[in-house]
Amino acid sequence: MKYNPKKLTYGDALRIATANMTVTVEDENGQHVTGKLKHIGPNDALAGDNLALRDLILLALITTSNEYFMVCDDDERILCPAIRFDHDLNVTWNTIISIEENPDDGVELDLADWKATLVKVETPTADEDKTTTDTQAEEWEKQLPKANGFYKAATGSVWLHTGDTWTPILDHHGNVPPHALQQTTEAFAVSSGHSKRFPFERLSEKKLPTRPGFYRNKDKTNLYHLNSCGVWKLIAYMGPDFDLQMKDPWDSPLIPVFGGEVVSERRVRNDMPLHYCTLGLKQPKAAVCEANF
Repeated sequence: MKYNPKKLTYGDALRIATANMTVTVEDENGQHVTGKLKHIGPNDALAGDNLALRDLILLALITTSNEYFMVCDDDERILCPAIRFDHDLNVTWNTIISIEENPDDGVELDLADWKATLVKVETPTADEDKTTTDTQAEEWEKQLPKANGFYKAATGSVWLHTGDTWTPILDHHGNVPPHALQQTTEAFAVSSGHSKRFPFERLSEKKLPTRPGFYRNKDKTNLYHLNSCGVWKLIAYMGPDFDLQMKDPWDSPLIPVFGGEVVSERRVRNDMPLHYCTLGLKQPKAAVCEANF
């Protein structure tokens, strides 16, 4: 499969990384760097020899919901950034200038063979011998959601719809699929009909508060602070009798203090709903916003 370096989707990046393809990027100094594309998590970021870059990547992973791919050497050490996707999986930063196809990838399936393979793999054994008429395929396609976004099937699997493609995010057991192969809308409609995925439910991410200040969770156990830069920090674990102990969390000996531990937006969403707090709390000094990589 040929990839356009400047028109890569999240699914493309995953397949390139899985296939261990070689990519070339242009770094901040205009130099060309070549290596393997790798999807980076917090543990991977620690493998980098460049301490400044490592710290930037770790901070970005912790404080944002972005997805990062880096160029790594054969020992999987980070060389430099390659491409970044936001929480909606849109490209927001890309330095890839070329992608080298693997010469030993084998014969590429044409669309017809690929579609047939996907349908067979995802069709229950009892339905393998069933044929699909053009009319039935069209009816299934009409039942698919049209808007882009994340959708949960009746079987429990979760899919990302972008344009004319569907990408598996979670299987029906709640696990991340080992090979996130995209399907065209036509192929996905047929496989969904055989696999009894209809109907689909639109999934929407919880929206976090945007007003800077202190927030406590519903159980009154955690106290967070959102600064003007949009960074969330866990200030304290409040324990019981929250209202009786509502003092300045940096001065009160009754409240275990974490010293303003930066937490991810995902961590904060898991603690929702949040309630804005004002009683007796002193705002910390204004934050100095620095651009995250």
